[in-house]
Amino acid sequence: MGDGDVRRATFCRALRWLIVLAVTTQAPRCLAESSAPDKKYSTESLRGKVVWLADALKERFDIKTDDDAAHAVVALETAEGRLHPIVKDARGRCFYTDQRLRDIKIELLVRRYEGSPMVQVVRVYRLKPDGKYELDYWCDVCSIAMYELKQCECCQGPIRLRERLVEKRADRGARDAKP
Repeated sequence: MGDGDVRRATFCRALRWLIVLAVTTQAPRCLAESSAPDKKYSTESLRGKVVWLADALKERFDIKTDDDAAHAVVALETAEGRLHPIVKDARGRCFYTDQRLRDIKIELLVRRYEGSPMVQVVRVYRLKPDGKYELDYWCDVCSIAMYELKQCECCQGPIRLRERLVEKRADRGARDAKP
């Protein structure tokens, strides 16, 4: 490890402690603010693939959108053909910035707010033949998880797409099991 890597890792450790300190000292204020009446929402899991909404509208209903709307909204398209537009926020933004997450088998844990057609992403899972994997982005230097493809928020270095197995597929036969 070079001097730059050591300095970067030391800086990241110090920054993590500052973040922990800030969070713990602000927790009482945040808890007091969170006692306000919550907006009504339900939490559900949806499976399908994430697509550009404009492309899905054109393909399924022959609706042509303006050119500037082509990459304005993404939606989860279920196997039944339902389209669930995704809110572009801290968790939903990954589908706009990382094309690897579109057109693959996905399960999303989402919030659906009463009166809104859009869903807000809480967790992202990739469905593979061997199981379900939680997706996020990871900095190997700082050991920080992030939710969109960009430079590390701490060291400004590169991050990688991380897949962590959360559920092995139950219907695999005993002959497929690995020792």
